[in-house]
Amino acid sequence: MQLTPQAQKILTKRYVLKNDQGTPIETPEQVFGRVAAALAGVEKTSALRKYWAKEFKTVMENLDFLPNSPCLANAGR
Repeated sequence: MQLTPQAQKILTKRYVLKNDQGTPIETPEQVFGRVAAALAGVEKTSALRKYWAKEFKTVMENLDFLPNSPCLANAGR
């Protein structure tokens, strides 16, 4: 995943899960994994959930597509 320092800063500030003290508890890559798993969670079988989670994560990591802010902030929470 090739994020600019500014993009990493924004992802960390806005979308990375934090503990009660405000310390990040996931990385930007984990944000994409969390969101991808939540989006794929609607599939009926575990094989399809696994397939689509991988596909969603790949397009996000390649910056081909990013879901909107509410999705990045809340999916999988």
